[in-house]
Amino acid sequence: MKQQPQRLKQALDNLRQALEEAESVLLELDEPFFEEEEEHVRRTQERRDQDLFSVVEVCQELEMSKTWVHRKIKSGEIPSIRLGNNIKVRRKDLEEYLESSRLHPPGRRRVFEKTSSRK
Repeated sequence: MKQQPQRLKQALDNLRQALEEAESVLLELDEPFFEEEEEHVRRTQERRDQDLFSVVEVCQELEMSKTWVHRKIKSGEIPSIRLGNNIKVRRKDLEEYLESSRLHPPGRRRVFEKTSSRK
């Protein structure tokens, strides 16, 4: 009976060493993964900095469906450019669309000039 706690302690020590070794290997394996992730983030940022968006990129920027974006483009709400078979949206046009779609908080009314001249 006295050997059982000793055997258990030895087994736990062996397990701890094995886990530490596994952790070291995982950290070495993760390094390339994090480098790939950083590269992906950099490429995504570069894409965001470009002046023309594809329809798919507009969908990603707005987090809306392709159907919704196509409807807005077809109606002219989001101005677009056709280049061959591709539809592109200028960054400036997309930003202007977003600005024009901004909701004004309740209680804050726009002031309009009077159009009638009552006396």
